[in-house]
Amino acid sequence: MLENEKKNAGPFMIPAEIDQYIRNGMEQAKELRQNRSRNRWIRIGSSLVACLFIFVFIFSVRLSPAVAAYISSIPGMEKIVEFLRDDKGLQKAAEHNLVQNIGASGSLEGVTFTIDQVVADEKRMLLFYTLKNDLSDKEVALHKIELFDQSGKEWEHGVSWSGMGSEDPVIRNRIDIVINEATEIPDVMTAKVTLEIDHIKQDTPLSIDFVVDKSKYKTFEKKVYPVMKEVSVDGQRFTIEQIAVFPTQTEVSIKFDPANKKHVFDFDKLRLEDEKGQTFAFWGNGVPVRDNGENGRIYHLESIYFVEPEKLYLKTDGIRALDKDQLQIVIDAKTGTLTEVPDDRLKLTALRQVDDVVGMDFSLKVPPQDNHSHISLGYNMTDNRGNEYDYVQGSSYSTEDASIQNYSVLFKRKTNKGTPTHYSFPLSSYPVRLQGTFSVEIK
Repeated sequence: MLENEKKNAGPFMIPAEIDQYIRNGMEQAKELRQNRSRNRWIRIGSSLVACLFIFVFIFSVRLSPAVAAYISSIPGMEKIVEFLRDDKGLQKAAEHNLVQNIGASGSLEGVTFTIDQVVADEKRMLLFYTLKNDLSDKEVALHKIELFDQSGKEWEHGVSWSGMGSEDPVIRNRIDIVINEATEIPDVMTAKVTLEIDHIKQDTPLSIDFVVDKSKYKTFEKKVYPVMKEVSVDGQRFTIEQIAVFPTQTEVSIKFDPANKKHVFDFDKLRLEDEKGQTFAFWGNGVPVRDNGENGRIYHLESIYFVEPEKLYLKTDGIRALDKDQLQIVIDAKTGTLTEVPDDRLKLTALRQVDDVVGMDFSLKVPPQDNHSHISLGYNMTDNRGNEYDYVQGSSYSTEDASIQNYSVLFKRKTNKGTPTHYSFPLSSYPVRLQGTFSVEIK
């Protein structure tokens, strides 16, 4: 479960140091927007709150003693056991010798960043790293990582990582990279790692060269299960097209009927289940889904590559969806009220407009099943004047009443086409579901 719930938090406030705050946030927003433009297939996780592109998570799945002992017995592997706890597919990949020892480092002003190991195939790459901090009483964090090929051209990819700043002298963690369909991992790569020290981005990135041995995974060709089964739930139709399996992940391709009257946001606990009841779901961090054409999506689940089940079913516990004509939220900028909203569960509790900064506070009443799964309401705000906005920051928290979730978002207007009278943004998710679920036999 994402570690994004803040208990008894106060209301969203514009801080006194707003200029510096916005500049820092705008820089992150710009980086995210550039990453989106290069990788339009990436979708932000629905529970992202407080940060723009860092996925904060905790591990909840335990390694079996046998797997842990096996991995720990491999020279150099004992450090990454902890980071395979959340993903059964990666555990199997490690057993099949897909982990590469790297040991490449770069240092800057008392901080050393080391890429320890890599796990990779043609769809996903994980970098396991150590951040050594020799600065006393200084908080160090990873701000950004960029990857380049040996010619100096930036390699197109999507990236996420866990964790925030820490004063710990040694930090070990991992970076999860999603590989674009049209690209391939370069043979020789340069990682440019930008750090933050006491929340200040460092101007000079570390430059670390390393080699990825693609022969490690080239022999493991993808496995495809053609499905092409149509599913109808609560009048909404979609097709399970195929299941593609790679050593690091399983991809489920679903095409939605454009004639559907509702927009599907997400599936609750989408998973594959074998004949023994063992499940393979999204591993809990990284990128859960990407677009696949105008009406299709590809969902990422744990790999079943080394499992070979006799029977296999695709299941979900629920389908989050909303009428297509209710997706747009509209706010009256003069009165600070919602003029278009799906229902009365979503309320605007505050609207703050300071020059070109717009802050909004919302409260949302959710059903019991959503008490501990905060969503992201939306990122792409516009107004009736046609101004463009950058998403600077968002946060969420619950009070003692877990059924009431509170959201705060901050935008910065980057054009000047006049003072708006209305703001609007499309919903990224909403806690309303179709009536019914599905179970489809894949194998």
